[in-house]
Amino acid sequence: MPIIITRTYAILAIAFLCCLNAAQLEASEVTKADKVKAAIVYKLSKFVTWPEKKQTLALCIIGSGAINSELLKINHKFSMGRRISVTHKTSSAPLEKLCDIVYIHNSQPNAISKILQKLKNKSVLTISDSENFAYQGGVIGLIRTGSRIQFAISQSATRNASLSINSQLMGLAKVVK
Repeated sequence: MPIIITRTYAILAIAFLCCLNAAQLEASEVTKADKVKAAIVYKLSKFVTWPEKKQTLALCIIGSGAINSELLKINHKFSMGRRISVTHKTSSAPLEKLCDIVYIHNSQPNAISKILQKLKNKSVLTISDSENFAYQGGVIGLIRTGSRIQFAISQSATRNASLSINSQLMGLAKVVK
């Protein structure tokens, strides 16, 4: 009988360790770059002015990835006196009505194009780390250059969204006409 109990405990311990390793792997997927990108998204919200000021600033995340957990840490923080509300949305949601900021991550170029078309001329700040995002019509594209994260701002997308971006921020960015 003691052998069965020992074997049962051993199987339970292995199962527990496997679950623990899976949880550690998921947690370790969040990279330093993801943390920096999430911090940049938060900081960017302090340098953008929307035409209509609301009490909350809705940040909608589209796509999956480790950065999502970092972006969720921004939830309930304040930016320029406005409380930030972070939620996940699907690309088919009425983003123009629900979101002030849309962060697009791990989405196919075709899906990104559809989202940008849907938000064209809407007062929504679009941000993504997808390649050439600012050139495709997104407002701010996060660009990884070596170990640094830089950003590009599309002047035409900013103008079309009726957003105002602080000149100091524009000075730090690669400006796309």
